[in-house]
Amino acid sequence: MFFLQNRLVSGAIIIIIYILIMLIFAYLISGYISSIYLDRKTSVDRILKPILLFAEKLFGEDSSKKMKLREYFLTLVLFNASAGIIAFLFLYFQNRIPFFGSYYQYSPSLVFNTVTSFLTNTNLQNYSNPLHLSYFSTTFVLMGLMFLSAGTGFAASKAFIHGIKNDDGYLGNFYHDFLVAIIYLIFPLTLIVTIILLPLGVPQTMQPYVIVHPILSNSIFKVPLGPVSTWEAIKNIGTNGGGFYGANAASPFENPNWISNLVEFVSFTIIPLGSLMSLRYIFNDKRFVNMLIGVLLGIFLFTTFMTFFGEYVGIPQLSMLGIIYNGNMVGKETAIGLSQSSIFSTGAVFTSTGAAATQLLTFTPAGILGVLGNLILNDPLGGVGTGVLNIFMYVIFAIFITALMVGKLPELMSLKIGSKEIKYSTLSLVTHPLLILIPFGITIFFLPHILAPFTNPRSDIITEIFYEFASAASNNGSAMGGFTVNQPYLNYVEGVIMLLGRYLLMFFQLAVAQSFAYKIPKVQLGRSIDTGSFTFGLMLFSTMILLGVLSFFPILAVGPFEAWGHSFGLFIGGV
Repeated sequence: MFFLQNRLVSGAIIIIIYILIMLIFAYLISGYISSIYLDRKTSVDRILKPILLFAEKLFGEDSSKKMKLREYFLTLVLFNASAGIIAFLFLYFQNRIPFFGSYYQYSPSLVFNTVTSFLTNTNLQNYSNPLHLSYFSTTFVLMGLMFLSAGTGFAASKAFIHGIKNDDGYLGNFYHDFLVAIIYLIFPLTLIVTIILLPLGVPQTMQPYVIVHPILSNSIFKVPLGPVSTWEAIKNIGTNGGGFYGANAASPFENPNWISNLVEFVSFTIIPLGSLMSLRYIFNDKRFVNMLIGVLLGIFLFTTFMTFFGEYVGIPQLSMLGIIYNGNMVGKETAIGLSQSSIFSTGAVFTSTGAAATQLLTFTPAGILGVLGNLILNDPLGGVGTGVLNIFMYVIFAIFITALMVGKLPELMSLKIGSKEIKYSTLSLVTHPLLILIPFGITIFFLPHILAPFTNPRSDIITEIFYEFASAASNNGSAMGGFTVNQPYLNYVEGVIMLLGRYLLMFFQLAVAQSFAYKIPKVQLGRSIDTGSFTFGLMLFSTMILLGVLSFFPILAVGPFEAWGHSFGLFIGGV
């Protein structure tokens, strides 16, 4: 009875339980992921090793062949580009494919946006009706790109770790790294999650739809069906985030109850967090890894509780009516409530998943700030593989700043941080806000017709457009909504942003790894910074927050902060 009457306390407890379960499953898989990173024997070699060898023969690649930065990155880009071109052709001509086709044809701009979105692990869907896609487009094209993008991200992180761990000047073999990621990690976990979701009520069928005849109505509705369970599994395991339905995980077919909500939350955090935890076995530095996890958990707790408290307090005008008011339930599913909606939403942008169990447009200004906070930090935990790349860019930058302040040597894993590492890590961190701010400024100031359909207040318009570009640049894929996104300008601009946010940043990050790959670790003499200390963790936390706040504070001030102030009557008249 106490917890029923104290929704704030029970909600906070639920959030803590979610985080504890997330940590447990990530820890359990971390040792296995470390074996994959280091190409060591695993308990499933007897089953999966023959499949890996057969796949490598199909690719015509020898896993013993090693690649440096230029060959590795070009192979990665060309492999992805080839898949993207094939996907574009199949999706654009889906209405002409016999037996597997669809009557509906997408515009060139929408096809470009959709393909680049799924190719870059973004899944920012500017379409919504699943009946407009054929089963071939859904399963082989889009679902295939979800596997490909996740495998590419993990392969890039494997190359990065190889560059730090070894001093042979090589990053590994892309095809081998990609196939290992798919065969040993992504596909098995996808299969497991698919099996778990089936008895929870998530459909898995080749029936395209069921016809529903509502009572007291002559209308007929087609309810879309399909391989929803498999889609949900790879969407979350691969941190892709694209929904089978337009409502994403807010649809009862994608996320029927609180159990499925928890399963999906753990699914999209298990590989990113497990990959970070695996670094303690790879680098044999538990203090450093514990520091990283502590910093990220601090950010996650802050943004999650900010969103939860924002939605719990809700809308002041409603709370003052004298009725029973349990928070802002507009746009929320009653099956999961405020606390589970909050942690799912912030978790989806804490990783690069972008899945949505609620309608973000209905969030209060304080609630959306918690979600947006993770987004402007480029998804702190990141996606499959990309999380490892992103956090190390922050670490290198923080080490350099700290070294300048205290007069110690800038080193990471006993490797000297030189001008190349600083240059490419800084380019990686600076490129992300530029990819958001430049198109945002152009749209706001020079393309007023884009704003014409809006009926919301000015601050909400700014927040919604800012969120759209931030989601594309972060390869996140979530969206606030509130305006029509399926228009040529946004389709093309977002597509370019997603490509640059994925591959340009990945090049900078792999360039750092290539520079490290030529360096031989030095003996620790106590002259370098203790990267496992609480002090450095605080420095890293401050660096991440300051980079995000300073880059975007003007937009946040005239967007969600202004809306928040007006909601609570905090602003002076005329502001």
